[in-house]
Amino acid sequence: MNRTVLPFSVLLAVFATATIADVPAAPAARAVPLRTESFYDTWLKDRLSIGLGVSYATLTDSERPKDVGNHRTFVGYVWKLEDTDRIGVIPEIRYWAADHLRLVLAMDRISGRTRNYNLEKHSDGDVDLWGPQLLVEGFYPLCDETVFLHAGVGVVYDFADFTEVKWWNLGYSSEASWEYLGRPSKSRQGYHREIHVDDAFGWTIAAGASWRPDPRFEIDLSLRHTWIDPDCQFGYFHGGKKGFEKHQDGDFELDHLTVALTGSYVF
Repeated sequence: MNRTVLPFSVLLAVFATATIADVPAAPAARAVPLRTESFYDTWLKDRLSIGLGVSYATLTDSERPKDVGNHRTFVGYVWKLEDTDRIGVIPEIRYWAADHLRLVLAMDRISGRTRNYNLEKHSDGDVDLWGPQLLVEGFYPLCDETVFLHAGVGVVYDFADFTEVKWWNLGYSSEASWEYLGRPSKSRQGYHREIHVDDAFGWTIAAGASWRPDPRFEIDLSLRHTWIDPDCQFGYFHGGKKGFEKHQDGDFELDHLTVALTGSYVF
C-alpha cells in the first residue's frame, strides 16, 4: 500500500466519524392517545328523555247488569262505576333503543266511584289504581325529524286501594241513620264492612305524536287504552277480628282511556 494513501484514509475516517457525531438525533415519535366516547355519548345523548305531563283518564266499561243473584254485578249490589279524579300529573321516561324503536316508562292511574242499585245514589266508596306501565313503541320521523308519529303496546302493573264511605264502613244501614245519631266515629255494635281490591296486571296499546322544537326539548301527545280487571272481595267482620267472617268475591273492570300531554328534556 502506498504510504501516502494510508494517512489520508485514516484522516478521512476520523473526519467522517466527527461529522456523524455532530448530526442531531431525530426526535422520538409522539404517542397519539386513542379517543374513546364516554358512557353519556354512547348510551344517553339524544336517546334518553325525562318529562312531566298532565293526563286525563276516563272509564270505558262502567256498567253491569243489576243482577246480584247471578253474580253479574261487579261485587254485591255494585253495578256501576263513575269517573272520579280524572286529571292528574304523571312522570314519563323515554329511551330510544334503536332506529325507529323506543321504550316508554309512564304512570298509569284511574279512579272510580261505586254505585249500588239497591239504594238510590248510594256508594260504598272509591276504587283507585295507580302504577307503572312499560311500552315498546315504533316511531316514524317527519318534517326533518322534528315531528314523530308513534304507536306501541305494553304492560301495566297497578296497585289498588279502596276507600270506604265512613258510615257504610262502620256498619250503619244508611247515611241518614248515621247522621241522625250524630255521625258517630264508632261502628254499630262492632260491625264493619270493607272491600279489598287486589293489585293487578293489564295491557295497553298507545298512539300519538311528538314534536321537538329544540334538540333538547320534546312535547308529546299520547292516547292510551288500558285493559285491567283486578279481583276484589266484599265482606264484614265484628270487633277487632282480622279477616272476613263472611265475604263475596268479585272484580272491578277498570278499562280506561288516557290522554297525556308531556313536556320532556332530551339528554
